[in-house]
Amino acid sequence: MAYSKKRRRRIKKYGILGVIATVIVAIFSYLAASGQLAAWFSDEPTAPVDGEVEFHFIDVGQGDAALIRTSEGNVLIDAGTNASEDALIAYLKAEGITELAYAVFTHPHEDHIGGADAVLAYCEVEHVILSPATATTETYERMMDAIEEEDAEVFIAEPDTRYGVGDLKLTILGPIGSNYKDLNNDSVVLRADFGESSVLFTGDAEDKSEEDLLDRYALSGKLDCDVLKVGHHGSDSSTTEAFLTAVSPEMAVISCGEGNTYGHPTQIALNRLENHDVTYWRTDLEGSVVIVSDGEDLTKE
Repeated sequence: MAYSKKRRRRIKKYGILGVIATVIVAIFSYLAASGQLAAWFSDEPTAPVDGEVEFHFIDVGQGDAALIRTSEGNVLIDAGTNASEDALIAYLKAEGITELAYAVFTHPHEDHIGGADAVLAYCEVEHVILSPATATTETYERMMDAIEEEDAEVFIAEPDTRYGVGDLKLTILGPIGSNYKDLNNDSVVLRADFGESSVLFTGDAEDKSEEDLLDRYALSGKLDCDVLKVGHHGSDSSTTEAFLTAVSPEMAVISCGEGNTYGHPTQIALNRLENHDVTYWRTDLEGSVVIVSDGEDLTKE
């Protein structure tokens, strides 16, 4: 099933040129005042890319793990639960993955970093990107020990920081705040761009984090992506109407476990996706989901 890239900028016709001019002036005034105008115009145009990139949303039960495969290197985003680490390593072996350019662990909850130590022991990992949030759990300590043992270069996620693997561009968008009461909102939010294709990974970011992301990026269009990794396994505290409107995805993937006790994904979250005409897949029903980009079109395998 192939999807052509949509034309994102939607022009609303108000019928009165004065109203349009007023809106344009207001937007540009806001951008200039907030310092976003220069950043908006400084973004480089999309360059042609070669080859394909695969986005694997791996079935790790009630947890998160995603693999981005490129001809230049690989990126892992989260590592599932302690219980699913064998399945995760088996998946990487089946895909022939033994090296990672980047391993991103979005936040210190066990269902996202449970297999981190196993991944670091199995793969050669060059760089690790971590949330600013820390924890004192045994799972977190094992991950940190494994990072030290691997001697990987560690980066703490900072908004607007960019990384790259060949033609794959990675941009950290969140977390924006630093005093969240819930570790979910400390999740690393990462945008991956390959040519004209874009995927937004949100970890377990909930409504408070989404509000901060909207405040910072809504007018710049940096949240607007083709594919959304739905936040917090499809909880109704994530993927709010305002956030979903700004992201405006064509496709979405929900990572969750079959028969989980949390009720993920909730019907409220599913209704939001359906009301926005988003085609979505669930790992509890589909197993692992793979979406391939050639830089223009996206295809679900």
